[in-house]
Amino acid sequence: MRRLLPFSAVLLGLACAAGYTGTIRPVVGMLESYQPQQAMVRLRQVFPDSTGRDRLLYLMELGNLARYAGVHPVARAALLRAESLSDNQRGTAYGQEAAALLTSDLALEFRGADYEKVFINYALAASFASTGDFENALVEARRVNQKLRVFNSDYGENPNRYIDDAFIRYFMGMLYEADGELSDALVSYRLALQIYEGDYARNYGVPVPDRLKADLLRLADATGFESLLSEYRERWPDYYSESAAPGYGLGEIVIVLEAGSIETRHEESYPVVTDDRVFNISLPAISHRPRRFVTADAEVAGNREQFFLVQDMNALARQNLLDHAGRAVLRAAARTLVKAGISELGEQIAEDASGDSRVGDAVGLVLSIVGAVTDRADLRAWLTMPAHIHVARVRVAAGTWPVNITVNGRASTHAPVRVGAGETVFVFIRQSL
Repeated sequence: MRRLLPFSAVLLGLACAAGYTGTIRPVVGMLESYQPQQAMVRLRQVFPDSTGRDRLLYLMELGNLARYAGVHPVARAALLRAESLSDNQRGTAYGQEAAALLTSDLALEFRGADYEKVFINYALAASFASTGDFENALVEARRVNQKLRVFNSDYGENPNRYIDDAFIRYFMGMLYEADGELSDALVSYRLALQIYEGDYARNYGVPVPDRLKADLLRLADATGFESLLSEYRERWPDYYSESAAPGYGLGEIVIVLEAGSIETRHEESYPVVTDDRVFNISLPAISHRPRRFVTADAEVAGNREQFFLVQDMNALARQNLLDHAGRAVLRAAARTLVKAGISELGEQIAEDASGDSRVGDAVGLVLSIVGAVTDRADLRAWLTMPAHIHVARVRVAAGTWPVNITVNGRASTHAPVRVGAGETVFVFIRQSL
């Protein structure tokens, strides 16, 4: 048994070998190097079986890469299949649950975290908005709020902190405004304000964007809500309702900057070695790092606007994982009990068959080591998602204009954008940090 104990430590180390994170790393590297089309090719190479337990994950990654590459038919087809598959994954797969109790949660079909399921609809909405299809973009944005209501109703007395999405509410407001629905836009902006002031400031460290305050003043003025306009003017005396809106002879370019790549998950293991047993509990975690400082601006047709933070995907993912930590610990504890029972049963059978308690002890130890080695944290996650999202809104004269972006001192020029008088055009840009 003394010889087996060091061997168990070696096996536990092997259990921490790279899994999905290592597999997808070259794909993310290509995306960070502004090669989304090549990243799509590489994804198909490193994902030879896209029909198994990771089918949803494959569709998520493919759809997002195709969106960044501007191949919107492929992006929408993949993301819509991901949406359908995700919707059909409700309920319990008892065969997979049994396998997970004997090994780890890697035996389960990938279902995605709450924020990942929501990002499917955001990515679809962004794809539609990119081509001026605001109606379908709004359909997908509304699905976010419906999903979050369902998620949190399922959790009963243990709700998540992620109960609404301030950025999606603001995005919906911009879409409504672009479609000429000013009253609906005002409602969405007000909901965004409420969430930024509450959950986002408290849980994710994302304050109310100054630009949202100006938008609220402007929409309250444009829709004739005098009492609301007075309230906002009293709250924010330094902001003006006439700031930043498509005016006479002008259009607006809304630039959504998806910056960096979301943090990967890592495994935190808690091995326990006794005189005759080895146990292990492994849980996924996301490192808590300070948000990277980003200073960015957009220049179009001589007009320059600063980007402002609207979403911190790293903070959202970290808090969402913490919300599920209690459930993950209960699953891990149940799995440990099952494996301990198997070890005890194996020890008893071996002792009865051999008539030697030492043989039984050795068999029990080996079975406990096997159980510990197979206990792996599920580190699968949608890794082509951005780290955070920023927005700039630029008023320009009607025409076709190149879009110049500067992020942390690094300048880049993007494809020219055509905008008409009174028109709003959405541009989505992925930028490394």
